[in-house]
Amino acid sequence: MTSMTIQNYLAELRQVEDQFYRTILNDPEMYMLGIRLVRAVADSLGAITDQEALIERFQRGSSEDVIPIADALEAPQVVLIDYQLARSAAFYLRAQEIQADQTRAAMIARLDEARAQGQRWVVLYEQEARRQGRTLFQRLEMHLPDGVGLHTASEFDWEKGQIYLVEPLMLDPATGQVRGDIKLPESRKQFLSHEAMIRAIEALKQKYS
Repeated sequence: MTSMTIQNYLAELRQVEDQFYRTILNDPEMYMLGIRLVRAVADSLGAITDQEALIERFQRGSSEDVIPIADALEAPQVVLIDYQLARSAAFYLRAQEIQADQTRAAMIARLDEARAQGQRWVVLYEQEARRQGRTLFQRLEMHLPDGVGLHTASEFDWEKGQIYLVEPLMLDPATGQVRGDIKLPESRKQFLSHEAMIRAIEALKQKYS
């Protein structure tokens, strides 16, 4: 199964997830019960740590797999939930968790490699996507000695066109995860050119290096 096939399949599950939550959105009690059911089904998939294996499991199963999990919730109203939609939502939730785990593991591996090589700045992730005919990106770098991070990105604004963002963040030096307990004095800034963004990045690197 190719990476593109996996991503297309996950996109379909994402659409079904939206459909599922729309069916219960107007009933608070059913909505909370739906969340519990999706969480319980996703938890039952905890042993699966690969997205391809997860999709293969989805293809082999059916909505009947949800019945014993739903019964264990001991809520009579659960039978009113569409089990097939709930199952798709649960598989998508588990796919997101697997992706998050893999991203964290990759970031930690990059940190370990950078430290071993004596680097001071390391790129934790870098992504690109095509939208509105433009290549947009996201990038996160971290200063290894103290965990200062620089998140940079480009977005499309309907009024300004392509814009560039630079946001300093405080990261956990061990994992690269954003720390919520420490705020840096600089806030996110927006630029209209790639060159202006680069100058801002260089100034911040000089300040924190």
